[in-house]
Amino acid sequence: MLPAAHLAELERALGGLSAVLGARLAERLPEPMATPAPDSSLPQLGGPEQLPPASVFEGDGPLATIIDDVGLKVGEALILAAAVAPEIDERYAPLTALLSGRVGAPAGLTGEGARNLAARTFAGKLAAADQLSATAPLRASGLIELDGPSDEGLLAARLLVDPSIGAWILGRPRELPVGTPGFPAAPMSTVHDLGDVIVSGTGRRALQSLVARIRDRQRVNVDWGFGRHHDGAGGIVAMFHGPSGTGKTMAAAVVAREAGLPAFRVDLSMLVSKYIGETEKNLAKIFDVAERADCVLVFDEADAIFGSRTEVGDARDRYANQEVSYLLQRIERHPGVVILTTNLQGNIDDAFQRRISVSIPFPAPTPVQRQDLWTRVFPPELPTDAGLDISELAERFDLTGAAIRDATLEAAFIAADNGQVVTREHLITAITAQYAKSSRMLPAEHP
Repeated sequence: MLPAAHLAELERALGGLSAVLGARLAERLPEPMATPAPDSSLPQLGGPEQLPPASVFEGDGPLATIIDDVGLKVGEALILAAAVAPEIDERYAPLTALLSGRVGAPAGLTGEGARNLAARTFAGKLAAADQLSATAPLRASGLIELDGPSDEGLLAARLLVDPSIGAWILGRPRELPVGTPGFPAAPMSTVHDLGDVIVSGTGRRALQSLVARIRDRQRVNVDWGFGRHHDGAGGIVAMFHGPSGTGKTMAAAVVAREAGLPAFRVDLSMLVSKYIGETEKNLAKIFDVAERADCVLVFDEADAIFGSRTEVGDARDRYANQEVSYLLQRIERHPGVVILTTNLQGNIDDAFQRRISVSIPFPAPTPVQRQDLWTRVFPPELPTDAGLDISELAERFDLTGAAIRDATLEAAFIAADNGQVVTREHLITAITAQYAKSSRMLPAEHP
């Protein structure tokens, strides 16, 4: 459901559409036809093309945000509004069909109807036709789709708003194109809550504060007006930094779950391209979709793409720096939530560091925290040796939470294969394997 302020913006845009529809149909039909104008008074039309002022499409709601982000002109914004309008009031479909001069034109907006809606002069109609080309913003940004190929050309084709775009504009649930080139990310889920994230007291309070900040964005930015009075106030960028295996990715999934938002981990292998300019396009797609879906974007090993810019030694350095600069600009105006995880905080570009809302360290766990981790990692159903001393394992073995989980799982499989309960010997075997994976020597047993 859209907030009241965003409903008012949509109503204002449809008022502009109704005003233009009424004027165009009055010129084309022998008798004027009523249009389904919203309750608000219709704006005055002006200029040679008799269009509403750009202010009817301004605001911070979904429609206004799309128009501003893509850089649509008034005529293009009018076409987008006309494509969405039948989803709100079915009377718009036959009225926009009347703008087409073809006998038996389908109900709804055709290319010809869009051209006649956006312009009335000869020069204006030529320019409006260009606005429907595959390289123009409406179609290049994926806002408008053609309803199948047409033997009669672009102007005879029906224009439809992309379903995910339409759902976002109207405040409806959206389905994400997960794992596709348009959205190279995978959904994240977790069975954990904040109590399962082992961090310091300061870190725990920071995580709780981050969840509260995400939950309260609507109130602060929309209801209390910060989004209208301050640039970039709506977006939240958090960074979780620390050694591998300390729970950064799990914490990101937990934060999203606690805040009631879906979380998606970005697939950097699909995002970064060797071709010049393609990475920026991929980034634009993923941020556009995330903005419409109001989901949390998680960039694991973020230093791989948010890394520091370097001195330019060749063309590749120059384009790599351009990618970082573009990402900086895009994340700065992203109104959603982004969580970066990294093992190498020092490698993150300084410009990103300054724009991070919340930075939370995930250091290697202390012996006390390791004992807590060992205790939590054992499922209640797991059969264990009654004499197993968890405190001895926590004190002796310097393991991260991920390594403790993996060692316990390995020990459970060893015990299951032997038909036994999990013993200290099973755990020592599994812990030895964890040390070997990181090329470390097993610490000597205390005398």
